[in-house]
Amino acid sequence: MQTLRKYAFQLLIVLLLVALTAACGGNSSSSSGDGSSNGGESGGGVTSGGDTDEVIELTFWASSQPDREDFKLTMARVERFNEEHPHIQMKIETTAHADYRTRLNTQAAGGQLPDIFQVWPGAELKPLVDGNAVQPINDILDHWLDSGLMNPEVLSDFTFDGNTYAVPSAQNPTSFVFYDVDMLASVGYDEFPETYDEFKQLIEDLKAAGITPIALGNSAPWVLQSVYISTIADRFTGPEFLHQVMAGERKFTDEDFVAALRVIEELCQMGAFNEDLNTIDSNQMIEYFLQGRSAMVIDGNWGIISILANKPEDKNVGIAVFPLGETKSISTVAGNAWALNSELEGERLEAAHTFMKWMFSEEFYRDLISVGRIVAANVEIPEDADHDPLFLEMVRLFRESPPAPVYDATIPTAVNNVLQNELQAITVGRSTPEEAAENIQRALENM
Repeated sequence: MQTLRKYAFQLLIVLLLVALTAACGGNSSSSSGDGSSNGGESGGGVTSGGDTDEVIELTFWASSQPDREDFKLTMARVERFNEEHPHIQMKIETTAHADYRTRLNTQAAGGQLPDIFQVWPGAELKPLVDGNAVQPINDILDHWLDSGLMNPEVLSDFTFDGNTYAVPSAQNPTSFVFYDVDMLASVGYDEFPETYDEFKQLIEDLKAAGITPIALGNSAPWVLQSVYISTIADRFTGPEFLHQVMAGERKFTDEDFVAALRVIEELCQMGAFNEDLNTIDSNQMIEYFLQGRSAMVIDGNWGIISILANKPEDKNVGIAVFPLGETKSISTVAGNAWALNSELEGERLEAAHTFMKWMFSEEFYRDLISVGRIVAANVEIPEDADHDPLFLEMVRLFRESPPAPVYDATIPTAVNNVLQNELQAITVGRSTPEEAAENIQRALENM
């Protein structure tokens, strides 16, 4: 009997220990404080509506342009997302616009990209796709397509082999002439020139009056490529030229492209630009124009944001398309898009999808319109909206002008880098249009 009591007592102790162990294990799994269940080191857990209070943290990179209202609006919207989604938090990190692309490509090469990051279309995005750095967003495209908020065409520059990799916020016509109406009137021009010869005469008349004709900031050499040559070259070559070059059917040494490069050389030799054109940047060239130090500035549609926000009340600004050739084409590309890291999965991927669908809403696109952006969505400008006439005229010109390809979104990055360097070399007489064309073609053939 005593032996039986002894065995019963031992059995009771064992059962108590098992129960205690099970209870401790249950408490551990419900807290999951080490975040290991989500497979990432930047936080984990469940999305809003889950059974725990754990927060999913996602890193978010953007190109910083703090003086622009659309950048401020975008950052404010991300902060608002954090407020409205306490279980998903975006950790914002920005890099100066001039340095962002370099950082993005460097981090991509090292496999150290954030969860969500800003990208550019076409030839700039393709290396990230080929390197498996980004993942398709096909699973959520219906959110925009089925609602009619976005057309498939606007996503084409972000789509490869049937997979779409980013959602854009804006349409970027990259070349408009902004001009000081009163300065032009002071040298006898009540209307903006309609032909290139008339435009060159305007430059001569402004110079004779001691006025710098055009403010240019090309220290980051994308300006002459994206704003100038993408539109100017299209007037000579037509919109299929770049695709024909990439297919080996045309060459950069063809006379029509060389003729486009001669326009840049001619403008420089005429003294159309400020002497420090290669030491100031695109923001400074807008300031140069707004300060009355030049009669014109040529920039993309983003330039109007700074102009409207900062121009003196008495400054009368007009807008025109570069006057050259028979067409009035404007180089245009979808821009300011965001993509997802290819390593996102599970609850973290679901959280990223939640952010993307919330971020790129009709409300966001309407807000972008309100600060002067042409958006990549089917959002009409309300007839009763209080938009500046300059913005409305820009939209009219954009809608009436055939689109032309933007070079850095169409040709390989290595070739585009040579193009940009050669354009800058032309401005200082270090390269002729013919030499530049040969160097660009050689870069393509050596790929």
